[in-house]
Amino acid sequence: MSPKQSAQENQAILLPDGRRLGYAEYGVPHGSPVLFFHGAPGSSYIHSDMADVAARLNVRLIAVDRPGYGASAPHSARSLLSWSDDVAALTDALALPRFAIIGFSGGTPYALACAYSLPERVTKVALAGSLAPLDAPGVTEGMSPMALGLYTLAQSNPIELRNTFAAVAPSPTALFEVMSASAGEWDKNLLLEKASEFETEYKRTLQQGIEGMAFDFVLSSGEWKLPLDGVNTEIHLWSGTIDQNTPTAMTHHMAALLPNSTVFILPNEGHFALYRHWQDILAKLV
Repeated sequence: MSPKQSAQENQAILLPDGRRLGYAEYGVPHGSPVLFFHGAPGSSYIHSDMADVAARLNVRLIAVDRPGYGASAPHSARSLLSWSDDVAALTDALALPRFAIIGFSGGTPYALACAYSLPERVTKVALAGSLAPLDAPGVTEGMSPMALGLYTLAQSNPIELRNTFAAVAPSPTALFEVMSASAGEWDKNLLLEKASEFETEYKRTLQQGIEGMAFDFVLSSGEWKLPLDGVNTEIHLWSGTIDQNTPTAMTHHMAALLPNSTVFILPNEGHFALYRHWQDILAKLV
């Protein structure tokens, strides 16, 4: 770690309603602020090589645990749009009037919610492996049967979805094994290459069990109640052509809806392409 680089994990604030919101800071304390919204599963733990890149680019990287993940208290009444209230409270507490956002996978709808609700504060947004509303025609083409099955179950039987996730609740190793076993070859190789980092990340994911992850699936598989054509912030969408979790059809659908968007297609790369192109993604935001 360079002399000016810092990492402050396991941080938290109290929100106006009394809930605890967990976050972690990496990179340069007085650098350009960028918030990171993790996937499902995921957490505010940032891999060490990614933290190094943030420091080199003079970025103050703030990764936030959504409710039910890490140190963030559950919130049974939460919605996609209510997340922007939590983010506004956090950035107020950190004295950040303006900031960029990276949303990965399950974190992408939340990034868009902030861009819509906080247009004067969110400067740019990068969406890597973007989800799209599942009722849009054709967006699930190329999605793996397992991924589609989980989103379908989230709408038809949320209790059974939670029972399914409960099998991995006791162990980040078990969660990692399920993720790698169900991944395509490209993604599996990347996951195995970074196995220790992902297990550390998933340990924080499961700090309070599986409720945060399950709630994410329920929210993102239902009606978003988010007017995407009203998001005028500059949006960068990054998509691997062999992504089986959030297929490229989702990215193209979102780009057609978002009026100020640019698409970056990554040939022959999968869902976890964020971890290969982190520097490129971050550099375009700052």
